[in-house]
Amino acid sequence: MKKHFYFLFLSVLFLNSCSFLEQSDFIETKIISSDLNEKIIYKYYQTGIGNYKVDFYSVNKSDSTKLFEHYINDALFTSNTYNISENEDELIIRTKLFSEVKKLVTRGGKSIILTNR
Repeated sequence: MKKHFYFLFLSVLFLNSCSFLEQSDFIETKIISSDLNEKIIYKYYQTGIGNYKVDFYSVNKSDSTKLFEHYINDALFTSNTYNISENEDELIIRTKLFSEVKKLVTRGGKSIILTNR
């Protein structure tokens, strides 16, 4: 009986310490671009005290594709972190969080440019 209890107790402790079981607290979703074919959105999650995760997605009908993610702190969360502009099939996201220019093309054909300029 003791062996079963120890095994159960150690199993619960192991599962409790696994990081994949941690749930981030969802804060909000914002649509930053929308047309007939797809939407570009980002979602904020709080991952700890003063720490946040931002996920960018391309949503096409019921299918979604994660474009990129990054982590920010409380100071960046409360400030205007992104300057977003759209020109036809191009979405430009300006932020000081990236040191280099990144370019992505979604399944719907929209070009997304991440830049610090």
